Amino acid sequence: MKHPRLRPHLTAIGSAVVTLASVMTAATPLPAAATTNACTNPVLAANLNGWGPLDGGWVTRDPVGDLSGANWAFDTGGRSFYMPQLAVTAGQTWTFSAQDRVVYGSGTARIVVEWYDDSGHYLSEQPGPIAALPASTETGGTWTPVTATLTAPTGATSAHVLQEGDFGTATGTDFKATKCDYRLGSAAPSDLASVRHGWGTPVAGQSDEYNGTSVDLAKWGLFGADPGQSTGCSPGYNGHGQRCASQTTEGGGHLSVTGTADGRTGGLYSRMRPFKYGRVEVRERAVPLADNGGQRYHAVPLLWPENDADYPRAEIDFAERDVASPTVDLFVHHDGTQSNCSFAVDSTQFHNYAVDWQPNSVKWYVDGNLICTVNAAIDYFNTTNGGAQMDMFAATGTLMRPARQDVDWIRMYATAYTQYH
Repeated sequence: MKHPRLRPHLTAIGSAVVTLASVMTAATPLPAAATTNACTNPVLAANLNGWGPLDGGWVTRDPVGDLSGANWAFDTGGRSFYMPQLAVTAGQTWTFSAQDRVVYGSGTARIVVEWYDDSGHYLSEQPGPIAALPASTETGGTWTPVTATLTAPTGATSAHVLQEGDFGTATGTDFKATKCDYRLGSAAPSDLASVRHGWGTPVAGQSDEYNGTSVDLAKWGLFGADPGQSTGCSPGYNGHGQRCASQTTEGGGHLSVTGTADGRTGGLYSRMRPFKYGRVEVRERAVPLADNGGQRYHAVPLLWPENDADYPRAEIDFAERDVASPTVDLFVHHDGTQSNCSFAVDSTQFHNYAVDWQPNSVKWYVDGNLICTVNAAIDYFNTTNGGAQMDMFAATGTLMRPARQDVDWIRMYATAYTQYH
């Protein structure tokens, strides 16, 4: 019976490198929308300046007769190219767009922006959403808008705006674009890491919207109950208090774990297919229910290894705190040690917490903002505990402050590195 036992955490940073990122908070004002297009040479009126291939494909400047406002387009036989660069300031939000067409094939395209500092050093990149490009002909077809709204990261002074096409096995394609358009402050960035960074569609079999009237026992096991069951109790964290199945409920669009004054709490564990590497995002809060002078419960959404005993080498806690603490923490357990970073946030309100777990790093996001990166390898299969684990750290018999942890949803996104067990 798989009942994880969350260990207390040290405050020291482990041996892995932790890179902190400056972030825009929700209160940061966005700049006013620009009234002019900041893309130079948007319709290639006289030349190809600012446009070119990234993969060695041939390029031409082709006439256009069926798109209002443009008489010329960039055309390449390749599948990736660059558009004019843009000077930016860190924290600015820009919307980048163009009109695309593909001839002798069909597929998809997306804008990708690479950010550079004032010394010309590469900082990072962000992809926009994928747009479908239907088949067109030499003389006509569909011009499709391709767009991305992105925020310049800390240190960025230059945006290199790229496009990537995917036309499957088609050969001899013509990938065309024109009317590049760069607008400052055109839209507020999403507060979801999955949307802002283009993670795609969540894996349904590894995700849950918690919109039912009871916990899906095919996906989850309840602390205190045997697999597939909804009643029972077991000893709590380190034998403190009790974990009872009755304390974990679903209804009203949320999953909730309630902790009582006498030390009864709950949580759930995954019965889904274990995975290694991927992205997980959860919308969650934890709130005190009464001020009785008791000790605070400890709440955390986490990834836990398939084998419980491997937690020192394969646990990722991505919003760990005492209930109502002014900060939340990321803890990454690896190689028998742990690395962590903290972020100040009112965790009694709903926020979006996400991790991007790759073979050699774990990135942590809060409300779509990259907070830090832990450069460490975890080569173990993990299961998600649903973002709902609330524990009693104090000894049995200690008066606890009643609290409730609410989870709006949890979503897992596969990557090219994702493996299933």
